[in-house]
Amino acid sequence: MGVDHENQARHRKPGGRPSIAPQVIVLLWIPACFFAGLLNRDLLPDKYFFDDAHIQSVMPTADGPSADSFVTMAWIYRGLGLMGNQGLVQAGTMLLFFVLLFTCARWRDIARFGVVEIAVFCVSGLACAVYLAQYSKESLVLVLVLALMWLPRNLLGDLVFAALACGYAALVRPYWFMVAAVFLLLRLLFRYGRKEWLVPVLLVLVLLAFAIGVSVFLGADLNTFREGVAQFRTNSPDARSAIQDYLPAKGVLGGTGNALLTLILLIVPIPLLLAGSPVYLGFAVVSTALWIGVLFPGIRRGFRSGWFTDSRFARAAALLLAMVTVQAVFEPDYGSYLKHLTPLLPLFLVLLVHRRARLDSNPTSPR
Repeated sequence: MGVDHENQARHRKPGGRPSIAPQVIVLLWIPACFFAGLLNRDLLPDKYFFDDAHIQSVMPTADGPSADSFVTMAWIYRGLGLMGNQGLVQAGTMLLFFVLLFTCARWRDIARFGVVEIAVFCVSGLACAVYLAQYSKESLVLVLVLALMWLPRNLLGDLVFAALACGYAALVRPYWFMVAAVFLLLRLLFRYGRKEWLVPVLLVLVLLAFAIGVSVFLGADLNTFREGVAQFRTNSPDARSAIQDYLPAKGVLGGTGNALLTLILLIVPIPLLLAGSPVYLGFAVVSTALWIGVLFPGIRRGFRSGWFTDSRFARAAALLLAMVTVQAVFEPDYGSYLKHLTPLLPLFLVLLVHRRARLDSNPTSPR
């Protein structure tokens, strides 16, 4: 037993040992992001605050839920006594995000962080300072993700989360009905499925079902939603990163094909890689690293090594994949894509923390 223990110790990588260095980095990064968030209006262009400005402009007259989701959000903020309290909204939202970060990666987990985990933590904090430290629809998504991590780890907990997501869909963003449905399908697949190839098959079938539903009930193509938003953003700064329909085909199959191609290009944003902008290049690298380097290996190990028995791990993977699949239908541009994904970024830490814990418990397994 002593020899085996010594052999395991020799094979254990430095990132698996507890260290104070990652915790020091986190202690420095959190307040830096917090103050950057408080000052974001002085540091960032106005294009990052269009939604914030619109919510504030309608807040004085918002007196109840509305077909206009911005009015509904303004009514919620007003009901919470946050009208005119911009600084409190910024600080409160960031503190809530930090609570989520430390829910997904506990203090003792951070001591075992390697370079990848630290990078994801830092990118998440920075994205929060940019996209969440303002009046935003994403503040409610942040509450949803927190609920997902706190709810009982059983089927009832999944159903309660889906019900909360449907409530958000009814009030603010209707496409969250689809997110909730795909989340539940993936949770069932992760629980009962045995082969990883079932995941892409399920996603193709989901997009096909969406296309058929839109055709039958609305008499339209699946790309109608994105086109409806894009026509109002032709002069917007985000138009430079607009998501296009690359296949000329129409109808159910054309809509499914375009959505599937968009899904691939959200995961690996080749158009941003070709744009020639350092900001877009950085965005593309981060997106590719998160999906290809974190989520997909996690799903593969979930099937092969039984990692889906951990409900936090399975829930994180299911919600991330459900969200990006539905985004492939609705997102008008890559800027909106990143903004809508920001409240979910800490879920990548759930996958990484679980991965490190499992691999550290078996240091000789391939990494």
